[in-house]
Formats: sequence, structure tokens, C-alpha cells
Amino acid sequence: MAEQDDEPVGWEAVLGESLARELREQGRTTPLPPWLRYPEIPRYSIHWRMGAGESYLMAWWQWAEGRGAEEKTAYFREFAPIQIEWVDWVGMQIRDDLEDDENASFDDLIRKYGEAIADLGLYDVAAFQAYLKGDEKSE
Repeated sequence: MAEQDDEPVGWEAVLGESLARELREQGRTTPLPPWLRYPEIPRYSIHWRMGAGESYLMAWWQWAEGRGAEEKTAYFREFAPIQIEWVDWVGMQIRDDLEDDENASFDDLIRKYGEAIADLGLYDVAAFQAYLKGDEKSE
């Protein structure tokens, strides 16, 4: 039996190919943020945890990996103001140095990551605060 010269394709290669395909399709050197790639899909939809949305996020993270907070901030400035529903996600991408609190509620985490980037001018802070208050009232 002949030996295979090809090594099995790893996740890094698959994600790299996915990212390259997205960049070609978008005609860009950086991927669109998820809310612009799939504007019809709500922030907390299952779409982002399976299927095309999950695949897109994985390709996006492939691009973002190894980039520092300053580079990511500059990237997100291109798309400012950030949609309010995505502020916490953007905060998680920029401020990956924040300590996790296992006891924090979902709303606490949204607030924490949004407030962590409030001084960067990426979103309407007053609108984000109103969004948080609206979420708290609906509980």
C-alpha cells in the first residue's frame, strides 16, 4: 500500500481556507463584522452557534487571533457606531484581558464588556445604557 504524502487537514487549515474564501467574496482584506455579514440575523440567534453563522465567527476569529487591542479597535472604528446589541461582543474581542466572573449574570457580562470599551468612541453610550435598562425591565 502506498504511503500518503498528504497530511490530514487540520482545523487551522480549514479555518484559513474559510477566511480566505470570505475575504475573496467580500472583496476585502479584513472580514466584515458578523452583524454586517448577516444583517438579517439577530445578535442572540442560534444562527451564531451553528451552521453558517458559527462558521463565519470561526473564520472571523481566525483573522482576529494574534491581533492586539489597538489593532482590533482600529478595525471596529471602521464600522462605528457599533450596533447596540453587538457592543458586548465587540468588547469581548477587544478586551480579552478582563477576568471572568463565574457568578456574573448574563446581563452583568453584557454591561461589563460594554463599559470596558465605553471610552473608545465605538458606540452611543447613552443608547447602550438605555438598552441595558430595557433588558432589566423585561426580566
